[in-house]
Amino acid sequence: MNKKTFLILALVFAAATFILNNVLQTAIGAFLMTLSLLAFVVIIIRAVYYIIKFYIKQVYYNLKN
Repeated sequence: MNKKTFLILALVFAAATFILNNVLQTAIGAFLMTLSLLAFVVIIIRAVYYIIKFYIKQVYYNLKN
């Protein structure tokens, strides 16, 4: 999937979530908001994991040299 397609899908998802949750106040909109929040939390956890992993690799590399 190229970058343009991904951005279009993200915009459509954001628009659908906004319309269904804030404008129409439906259960589907609430589910999409929950899904978005869960994805955000997963991204934050993965980012912290990769930063810690990189830091540990740097510490071991500096100890060897």
